[in-house]
Amino acid sequence: MKKISVLIGLFFFVRITNAQVGNMVNDSINIADPMEKSALLKSSLPWFARFQVGDLPVVGFPGETEKEKKQRMQPWVDAKYGLFLHWGPQRAGGEYVISTDTLNAFNPESFDAEKWVLTAKRLGFKYIVITTKHHAGFCMYDSKYTSYDIIDATPFGRDPIKELSDACARHNMLFGIYYSVWDIHHPGYSKGLGTGNYATYQQYMLNQIEELLTNYGPMVCVWFDGEWVESWTRERAIEFRDKIRELQPNTILANRIGQRRRGDGDHHSPENFSPYVGDQDEPWESCAKFDGSWFYNGTNKSQSAEWALYNLCYASSRGGNFLMNLGPTPEGKFLESSIEKLGHVGAWLKANGESIYGTEKGPHYLLEWGTCTRKGTTLYYQVFDWPKNGELLIPGLKTKVKSATFLADKKGNPLEMRRAGDDVIVNLPSVPPYEIANVIKMKLAGIPVVDNSAKALKKEIAKKESMREIPEGSYFLPAGFAKIHGEKLHFYYGTGAGAQRENLKGWTEESDWAEWDLLVKENGTYNVEITYASLVDGGSFELTLAGQTYEHAVQNIGKKPRAKNSPLSVNYKTFVLGEMQLKPGRYQLTIKPKKINEEAINWHQGLMILRDLTLVPN
Repeated sequence: MKKISVLIGLFFFVRITNAQVGNMVNDSINIADPMEKSALLKSSLPWFARFQVGDLPVVGFPGETEKEKKQRMQPWVDAKYGLFLHWGPQRAGGEYVISTDTLNAFNPESFDAEKWVLTAKRLGFKYIVITTKHHAGFCMYDSKYTSYDIIDATPFGRDPIKELSDACARHNMLFGIYYSVWDIHHPGYSKGLGTGNYATYQQYMLNQIEELLTNYGPMVCVWFDGEWVESWTRERAIEFRDKIRELQPNTILANRIGQRRRGDGDHHSPENFSPYVGDQDEPWESCAKFDGSWFYNGTNKSQSAEWALYNLCYASSRGGNFLMNLGPTPEGKFLESSIEKLGHVGAWLKANGESIYGTEKGPHYLLEWGTCTRKGTTLYYQVFDWPKNGELLIPGLKTKVKSATFLADKKGNPLEMRRAGDDVIVNLPSVPPYEIANVIKMKLAGIPVVDNSAKALKKEIAKKESMREIPEGSYFLPAGFAKIHGEKLHFYYGTGAGAQRENLKGWTEESDWAEWDLLVKENGTYNVEITYASLVDGGSFELTLAGQTYEHAVQNIGKKPRAKNSPLSVNYKTFVLGEMQLKPGRYQLTIKPKKINEEAINWHQGLMILRDLTLVPN
């Protein structure tokens, strides 16, 4: 076996294609499970290079044109606001073996599918996604392939997934399912390779997904999870994808059908955060917890209505969806405190839903006081931070403005405006007339054109969602705002706030580079700071701005000290490259590789995983 490992490692270094290697490996050894071929090809590589990287993506619908994909996804894209339901006998994260006593006590007699759906509609949700099988392996529907389900293993005796899907159909609510490929209970499941038993589990899952997609009506989406292990190979994912397409060709697949690579599934699925995306235009959906810890955790703690609304507006403004989770109680009830809070969001949407549902991403990269969505030549500005001087500055909007009104103002009283160069200033009343976020509907004379050059922040960006605090007066340049030059370097939407935020990755070509635009209005001295992750010594680069150049060797930061060997987890670290003086003017900040180490290329990382750059005033 030592000779085989050396041989496979040699194949990667000389960059023979996967297909060629596969043929040679098949001739050399007996593969216990042919569905593990792609993973076996990477078995000699370091842990972080064995999954998530090196393989072609498992696209949501092979052979589909961009126009066909857009038509298939449009109902989901237009919906914007989804209700995620983690529900079952387990609590909190749900990643544990459920005891027999817990199952015997699970009898959610208060569950009322009709009431759930009508409540969701009142709160403004347009689709529902519910856990049918989570990591514990327990099935919340009536499956003929296991007795470990809600019909056979609990006293409840009803199929809540069927009742909920039927209620959704009656009330024009889009319905989707969550299904975990990680299964603590099934004897055939393994996170690792080479057991030879996984084939029985794979067939079990295929049988179950056929049940769900045949007996529970049309699905707006199928949301996989638990895919971050070596045993979830590209071959297995493709077999699953093909089965889904055979049964319901119009459904939407989260990128977890693969391993959250760029191009996996139909959309990205960042967890517990919403990325700064700039000019990127790939579909994405942020999922986050409003109450509980995914599942009900026995408390009434939850986020605020303002938190929920801002996340919805932010995702919509950046071209994404917001899938917000509630954890119903074991009795089958929503937490009353959560419903009361979200009632304010529902009321806001009743008055201002035009600015959310069916909208496109707004033209602004960053608005410090709120968000912006778009429908054609109409912009909707959701103002969360009311200007103290009564003047709302809309930065860089070059297009002529025809009119501006409050969306909730039924009389359509016009708001006074004036232009200050490329900026537009809207005069507002001293006190916000509406609750939570006031929406300004602005009609333009043409397609919006915005100057998105980074400007000095007028207030700090608070530390949240695993991002550091960005002080007032800084120039903030996240990965999503970069203009990318080259073929391999690309923007990645990230995985989770505690794992990978959005970043630039795939930096394996020394000819690839990135740049950011800045507009400086005052003299200043700044520390040049860069935040990146790296699991190898990646190489070196030059950062150039305003005729000043700084060199930096990318260090092997390693994983987080207590983190498992998870491909989703990286350890971002901030480095100060030096001090810089800037005078008023327009500038381009560029990062160009000087050298990318061969090890970093062959292990699929490249130069670094770049999160952001910040110029912090001294």
